[in-house]
Formats: sequence, C-alpha cells, structure tokens
Amino acid sequence: MITKPTVCFVESLGFLEEQTHKEGEIIARTLQLSGKRSAYAYVRSKRELSAVADEFGESKHRYFHLSCHGVVNGKTAAGFHLTTEQIGSDDLARLLAPHMDGRRVFLSSCLAARSTFAATLLKESKCLSVLAPMNNINFDDAAVFWTAFYHLMFKGGQKSMSTRRIVTNVGICASLVAERFRLFYRLTNGEMKETTIGPMKRPK
Repeated sequence: MITKPTVCFVESLGFLEEQTHKEGEIIARTLQLSGKRSAYAYVRSKRELSAVADEFGESKHRYFHLSCHGVVNGKTAAGFHLTTEQIGSDDLARLLAPHMDGRRVFLSSCLAARSTFAATLLKESKCLSVLAPMNNINFDDAAVFWTAFYHLMFKGGQKSMSTRRIVTNVGICASLVAERFRLFYRLTNGEMKETTIGPMKRPK
C-alpha cells in the first residue's frame, strides 16, 4: 500500500483527565492549523485500540502516535494504561505489529523507551522505527516537544521522515524541554539499532 506522510494520533487517559490533559488532541489540532492533515481517535479499552489499529492499517496514514500513561515498575515501563484497563508492552506491540509494516511509531508515554515494546514491535513487524521518551515527562513538556518535532519534520512540505532527520530534530526539540528520547530503528539490511538523544542531565 502506498501511504501518505500524515499522522494518526491515538490517545487514552484516566476519566478525570479527559477534559484537561488531551495532549494528543492538542498536537493534532496544531498540525491542522498549519494545514497538515492528521487523524485523531480517543480510545478507552484494548478492544477500541485494536479497532483503531485495524483502521490505521487499512488507511494511508504513515505515522502512528500513541499518547497514554505508562505502567511503571521501578524504572522500567511494564506496559501502558488505557482508560479502563492496562496492556502489557509486548501485548501492545503484537496488537500493532500486523499494521505497522513500512511505518513509524511515536510513543508519548512515561519511560516508554525503557519497555520491551520497541524491540518486540521491530522484531515482529517491518516497522521502520519507534521513538519514545526515556524518563517521566510532564504533559506540558510532551505537548511542546511533539508539536515542535512534527512542525520541524513537516516544515517546507517534507514528504518523508528519514532516520537522520528524526535524530537531528529530536535533538533540537529535546533541548527545549530538557528530556531524553530513544530512537529504535531498522537499517536497510534489516538490522535493528537504537540511539539515545537529548541532554545528559536535566537542569536543576
């Protein structure tokens, strides 16, 4: 399938956050303000997430952005919170895998880069890359980072995202919020690599 360089935003929060913390919706609306088409869906359960993933797979959207809370075990993300239930890192990867060949995934979820999600997804699909934060990240910082990131990636009518451009622009945007991100990506020969991007230390 020939895809288009547009983003599908999928979001899930706690019931009491739904009116105030829809970071994914903010980013999607900002892209639309600049004339960049995007899609937005809010889900509350694994069943709804699976349905959206199916639609994404059949759509021409190239980029999948998931915004939700992480299930944290110490300094490791063991999974992800949806509104009404949790889903493990590997389970989420396997749910998305059939729909991610030739596409890129962006996770806005605390400590998501420390989970097994990216490695499992790249192993079980032909997903090109996964970008996620290394540490806990505030809603406002996440909104600033992702809005700036997509703005730079699409600036000048860019029609694709290369790994090199992602690394460059993540570095710029990570410095704005003093957060670190990790990019998991696939080389043309199929080998999987990862790199951490952003300031070594947070400002005091």
